[in-house]
Amino acid sequence: MKLNWKAGAISALGVLAAAAAYAGAGGDADSPITNLFNEPVTPIAHTVRSYWIFVALITGVFLILPQIILFWCIAKFKDAPGRKPATFHENIKLEIFWTVIPILVLVVMAVPSYPIIKKIENPPPADMRIEIIGRQFLWEYRYPEFGDVRISDEPLVIPVDKTVVADCTSADVLHAWWVPAFGVKIDTVPGRLTQIWFNVEEQGWYKGQCAELCGSLHSQMYIDVRVVSQEEFEEWIIDRGGTIPAGNSLAQNS
Repeated sequence: MKLNWKAGAISALGVLAAAAAYAGAGGDADSPITNLFNEPVTPIAHTVRSYWIFVALITGVFLILPQIILFWCIAKFKDAPGRKPATFHENIKLEIFWTVIPILVLVVMAVPSYPIIKKIENPPPADMRIEIIGRQFLWEYRYPEFGDVRISDEPLVIPVDKTVVADCTSADVLHAWWVPAFGVKIDTVPGRLTQIWFNVEEQGWYKGQCAELCGSLHSQMYIDVRVVSQEEFEEWIIDRGGTIPAGNSLAQNS
């Protein structure tokens, strides 16, 4: 059967269009975990996305250029009657060139990554702090600044446009808390504290998943985050038996 490349191309574009239809900053409770066009909704995620595009453009040249050279060599130096094969086996200048250029490219890509890593690892002043605890096979969230508010196997609820710093650990084995739209992924390690931060710009539902193989039900250890307004968050805290301290930075910034 003769393949119709036009039909294949149209089908591929259809798949991409369908994926794009799911894109958006905030979804709903039934939105997919992630997709090719997952939109960044935090300062970290925007920075990571920009850096990814920068790296993809550079490495794309090294992906495409060798293919062009390969096909050019095939066409130009293909076997033909009476043609003598080449006898050379090295080219010092060329070997130096294709060694130095990749080194310089790696340096160019590496230098911008250090400020990004510093930004991820050094959170700004927190508007609120939470605790994330990984357990086989669910997540527990605690809000120590708002009384004894703890939830388990439920969506994490946070206010929009607030810097949230999370102290993360595990009660059993290694887990990893990962929400693609936030641009963060952090291991939770038994007996140790790790830390992440995020400031979500838009209300909505955001999905994630444990990204560290942690047992038989690892694939079902999902993450749900519900980002709400300041007023809704305070009402939710009170409904859970918590309190809003008068000196809390959330109240000061609302």
